[in-house]
Amino acid sequence: MSYEKEIQVSEGRYEYLLENVEISPGFKNRFSVEAKGADDLNVRVKMILWVSRSAKAKGGVATVSQSSVPPGTYKIRIDGKSSASNVKLKITGLQQMKVESGKFSYKYNTESIPSGSFEIKVGNTAKQITLQPAENLNSDVTNPSGKKESSKKIDSEDWKVRSIFAIGTLTAAMIFLGYLRTKKH
Repeated sequence: MSYEKEIQVSEGRYEYLLENVEISPGFKNRFSVEAKGADDLNVRVKMILWVSRSAKAKGGVATVSQSSVPPGTYKIRIDGKSSASNVKLKITGLQQMKVESGKFSYKYNTESIPSGSFEIKVGNTAKQITLQPAENLNSDVTNPSGKKESSKKIDSEDWKVRSIFAIGTLTAAMIFLGYLRTKKH
């Protein structure tokens, strides 16, 4: 999954925050952030402590990428310096799953994902989907503990696309967790 987000620069800095990003266990994954119009890029992740990865821009583009991100729930902060008025972020998440029978089901809480259009790729098939803001939905979802939580709706009748959507979301947090693993070595 990938999506783009344009961020306004204020006083030479830009910032984008994602909260409650869930990474599921047992998957091969990769997460990358590309910042066009930036002087540099910092991708910070917090499960318990903040961990950062940074890159200087080359030709106005900075990229940070990480694979094998450990499972957990993360807060992700993307920031940096820019002499432009806007920075275009491209956030890409990749989740690999082995499916033996051709049918599978996968659920993911999309609360941490902004509303908008997304491209989901499964094998050689790509689909465009749209997430609507929770406030535009008719009802809230009640989780098994009885607590109401807001939800977002995927506008697609293709069950495979709905099942796969979570793949990209999980990857966003992975870059930060992978960095933690590399720092230990």
